[in-house]
Amino acid sequence: MVLGRASGTAVSAIRRGFGGIRDWQVWTLRTPLRTYIIINVGLAVAVASVLAWFTPWNGIDIGAALGLLACGVIAIESARRVREARGVIRDLLTVWYLAIAVTLPPAYALLAPIPLTAYRLWRARVGFVYRRVFSNATISLAYGSASIMFHALPARIAGDAPGTGLHVLTWTGLAIGCAAMAWSINNGLLVGAMRLAYPRARLPELFGNGEGMLSDAIELSLAVSMALVVAINPVLMVLALPAVVLYGRSLMAAQLGSQTRIDPSTGLLNAATWRMEAEVEFFRALRARAPLALVMVDVDHFSSVNETVGHAGGDQVLQAIAKSLSDNLRAPGLVGRFGGEEFAILLPRTHAADARRIAERLRDHVAAESISIEDGRHAGFMFRLTVSIGIAVLSQSRRALGELIKDAGTAVSEAKSSGRNRVCVLASPDETLVADE
Repeated sequence: MVLGRASGTAVSAIRRGFGGIRDWQVWTLRTPLRTYIIINVGLAVAVASVLAWFTPWNGIDIGAALGLLACGVIAIESARRVREARGVIRDLLTVWYLAIAVTLPPAYALLAPIPLTAYRLWRARVGFVYRRVFSNATISLAYGSASIMFHALPARIAGDAPGTGLHVLTWTGLAIGCAAMAWSINNGLLVGAMRLAYPRARLPELFGNGEGMLSDAIELSLAVSMALVVAINPVLMVLALPAVVLYGRSLMAAQLGSQTRIDPSTGLLNAATWRMEAEVEFFRALRARAPLALVMVDVDHFSSVNETVGHAGGDQVLQAIAKSLSDNLRAPGLVGRFGGEEFAILLPRTHAADARRIAERLRDHVAAESISIEDGRHAGFMFRLTVSIGIAVLSQSRRALGELIKDAGTAVSEAKSSGRNRVCVLASPDETLVADE
């Protein structure tokens, strides 16, 4: 009887375990992306297992690896206290990964991301777990491949220690090559996943901007310097650690400073920043007696989106609409999220007729695009939405930005009451023009 109860308990536990696996978020992804992630994670596990089996483990290498991992933990804790910003995270862990790759056998480079990623997940508790696991796999493959290449070179040009004279220059050059190789593999695998997740995205958008590339170059330079220091004597990593931590904190502070200006859901200026910069443009137009138009965009029936796919899915929809507005503006303008499902576009040196043509083009683009939910429980949901747009222009009766905003809002209300998916131009306080579909 006791044995029967124990067996039943074990079977129940196994069933609960498999049920938990079925609930993993990765299964909600589209088949090509899900397959791509599983293949890369499986490949990383297989290569790491094989190399770990054939690697001769010794106390000196293990001690050096533990020291470098401890430095990585300190770097994570330092960045965590600053508060993690949304978007691309630069935690400088590649500094420690490269040092492990060039100074220790390849198995260490493949295994090192596992404890650091697990620690980061435990401490930060943000984001989708499958993304962290996939990123861990790409880092393992990238730095494991770089380590294999470095250790395959003859000792006379590489080796465990940099030596002196020409040898140290050759050693450093090869370390730079390994860093570039790891960066290329890691980013190539990540771009592949992003291409599958966002097939309509352009390649420059996936790779990031020039500022991001510069940060990557600085990070790789730090990584090569740390590898050189550790190769000379692992104890010296203690001296280099404060510089890496301080640089990491400065990066996080700069990113957080940027985030105070940006709406995290759409990537546009937030309402406060948009209004501050709009005030500057408004008074510039007043002084120069130049035309100025304000375009307010409101998403029609957006509440039904949140009811269907939740707020996370709603944020993806808003991000897609914000991108459509920015990409198709084709005119100098100040674009921001004004609140909820409403966007504001300030158009300097633009008359009412030109603003109306721009607004009609934006309305047409939004209405023509299908927006899909890319991840989460509602992956695969498609939406085709419309927007109602109101326009107000600078005039003698509008001598403050608040008046312009109020009249543009009135124009939006008129567009909605007239049937939605329309553009309304409030030309003057007592004249309203409505452009039908």
